[in-house]
Amino acid sequence: MLLASIGLTALAVVDAQRAVRSQQAVTQRALREYATFAAWSYAQHLNEVLTTLLRESLGAVNHGDDMHTSPRVPAARDLAHYLPWDAVCMCHRARSGPNPSTFFALKIGDDRLDVGLNTHADPTHGWEVDRPMPEPLAMGFVGDYSRAEKKWLVDTLTRRIRRAGQPDHGYTLVVGETGEGPLLAAYTLMPTSWGDTMVYGARYSTKALSAMLSQVLDGNGLLPSTFTEGRRNRDVLAIRVRDRAGNTLFDSAPGLTSPLDAHIDLPGRAGALGIEAIIRPEVAGSLIIGGGAPSRLPILLGVLGLAAALAVVAVAQLRREGDLARLRADFVSSVSHELRTPLAQIKLYLETLRLGRAKTDAERDWSLGHIDRETTRLHHLVENVLRFSRLGHVDATSAVAERIGEEVERVVEEFRPLAASRRARIVTQIDARPTLAMRPEALRHLLLNLLDNAVKYGPNEQTVRVSLAQRDGEAVLSVADEGPGVPVREREQIWTPFARGAAARAKGGSGIGLTIVRDVVEQHGGRCWVEPASPSGGARFVVTLPLDTTPAPNARAPLGDPTWHAS
Repeated sequence: MLLASIGLTALAVVDAQRAVRSQQAVTQRALREYATFAAWSYAQHLNEVLTTLLRESLGAVNHGDDMHTSPRVPAARDLAHYLPWDAVCMCHRARSGPNPSTFFALKIGDDRLDVGLNTHADPTHGWEVDRPMPEPLAMGFVGDYSRAEKKWLVDTLTRRIRRAGQPDHGYTLVVGETGEGPLLAAYTLMPTSWGDTMVYGARYSTKALSAMLSQVLDGNGLLPSTFTEGRRNRDVLAIRVRDRAGNTLFDSAPGLTSPLDAHIDLPGRAGALGIEAIIRPEVAGSLIIGGGAPSRLPILLGVLGLAAALAVVAVAQLRREGDLARLRADFVSSVSHELRTPLAQIKLYLETLRLGRAKTDAERDWSLGHIDRETTRLHHLVENVLRFSRLGHVDATSAVAERIGEEVERVVEEFRPLAASRRARIVTQIDARPTLAMRPEALRHLLLNLLDNAVKYGPNEQTVRVSLAQRDGEAVLSVADEGPGVPVREREQIWTPFARGAAARAKGGSGIGLTIVRDVVEQHGGRCWVEPASPSGGARFVVTLPLDTTPAPNARAPLGDPTWHAS
């Protein structure tokens, strides 16, 4: 079921992501259509601006379908006279756009280029007419034209006009590369009645063209108000204009890249300029009703991750439940075995006494001694189980301050018969001074479990050493055995419920004794740990408990330095 839920969640994530991608694709198409409209609108506005500008600059020599009949042919310098007059600057100045940098004229079939120069102090501000300067093609420099530029202009215009066949009575923009930078020029034709075809044109600087392209972008009516929503055109749209060779003539947002773009090419008479319109990514969402489709992938992946995490937690919980069930079963089995052994011994010796097999008083006393020892063992087991059932609950009984040396001796004496059954010898070194505030039976539970642990997991005929000392404001109680010791990796694990070290698994036990020890110690504000008893082996379990400074009611004079006592 858990795997099925993860699978269904994954399918939901995939399906939702597919829907989001579909919505994003629709949004992308809509935004590209906006970009296409913007490119088309910019091209239309640019064409209108160019037509108006060139009509103002070259309209005087454009006769439409008629021919020029006057014997006087205008010179290039004469074109400046047809620019509007500005009384403020006392000069001619274009009103529809930038001023031409020069005017030029040529006759098809002739390699001479007639150039009209602007002698105004600020050529971008106005025009002052120069003197006539007809120059042959052989000259290295003609006005503002280098030899390469003049040759390119004459050759290009002658080739284009002859290829067209019929005269074009409109205006044409040419953009070319002469090896010395881009050359921008516009021209119109003036056929004469005697058969010549005159070409009149105006040259513009790249700076002037860039300014004009920028003005078109900032002009009114380029984009509908529902599209811009009060913003400037350039805040919504980026425009990039290139010539036929791919050279950039204008870029309103250098470096901007976006898939939300559209491209349109102007016709040859408009210079074959390429216009690229780019919707700015930062405003793309506001151009779509309801905004663009946000990516739900992080949320969906989060849901999938949460489902997977919950499944992992559930699996871990199930495994933990299984482990706990196994531990409970092992605990019940171990406790049952521990209880059955003394009961079997008690029953055996009672049967011996009941059937009269003990013939002498010594034999009867010996059987009764065994019964008493096994009864004590059974009592200890039951006490441990009851104590374990109350694990973590603070005993409501008030603690009583007393010298614990005598209690330690009493518990050791109580345990000696059980140790003797395994031929273990217990030696003690008890300092009578430590006074502790402990709850009744707490020290007994603690020490009995440590002694039982030492005797059970140590070898037969070993010596168990019990020590009580006073040091640095604490009572230090330790029980050392001669067993295999506890590996470092298990020294913390063995204090947890049902946990048993690798060396202890082969022997009986419930796995709760050391847990009870730690619980008692922590309730009294102490510490406990295990360490090697000696370099050759063994384990020493150490308990430290804070001393009570209140004089104990049963206090006696200290016994002096403690020494080891054995029995």
